[in-house]
Amino acid sequence: MPLNFVNGEEIWFMLKKRPGMLFIILTFLISACSSQTSPNGTAVAASPTVVDPCSAEGLPVEVEKIHKHMREFDDASLIAANAPINQLTDVISEMQRIRRDTEDQSVPACLTDLKKIQLAHMNTVIETTVAFLGGADPEILREGIALSRQQHNQYAIEYARLLGLTVVVLPTSTPLIPAAGTQAPSPSGYVAVNSGTDDVQLYSEPSETSSVMAVLVAGGSVNILAQSSDSVWLSVALPGDGSQSAWVQASRVTILPSP
Repeated sequence: MPLNFVNGEEIWFMLKKRPGMLFIILTFLISACSSQTSPNGTAVAASPTVVDPCSAEGLPVEVEKIHKHMREFDDASLIAANAPINQLTDVISEMQRIRRDTEDQSVPACLTDLKKIQLAHMNTVIETTVAFLGGADPEILREGIALSRQQHNQYAIEYARLLGLTVVVLPTSTPLIPAAGTQAPSPSGYVAVNSGTDDVQLYSEPSETSSVMAVLVAGGSVNILAQSSDSVWLSVALPGDGSQSAWVQASRVTILPSP
């Protein structure tokens, strides 16, 4: 006949005789406390914590979702700038696809300005490329290129603001090939031109670990003062009164004769 325990003393007596029972009971109690049940007895999983996309924790993740499209578009733009004219149609189609993906992407309210600037830049680049393919007037193309660079810089500034970064833009910039009389002759007879699509950092010393003094925007140029003994770095004059200089990696710029 089985023994019926009806009080605490009998339960304690059983646990002393069979200590393994204590582990089983504790395990059962912990399992019961870690889950919830619905009124009909069905286990209900705990609700996951929802992260505010505009909070300090969620914002970097959401920004990178947008920036992923910008990186992809920059790659396509670089291909367009170097592609033969008979291949531009395919490149334009790819840029249009990226723009459509960007338009369809839902973003939180705190990132609407970033997306707006991004789309404006994409539209300008596509329209300018299509105009070039159609044989548009060179002045119209120059205006489109200048506007696209301005919008790209605006995007970079907004991107940096959202992530708490610092972007330094040169106070003045010159066209890819400066017009005569717009820039003082370089003492060395050469200028360093940022012919790429990304900004190039200018350092206080010929080292990437030194502080960043300014950023040479796409299409901007600075006078070359000298170069390092190993020819890896160039000393350049910052725009302004000419009293400040900085260093730029020679591999990041194109060296052209001073106009």
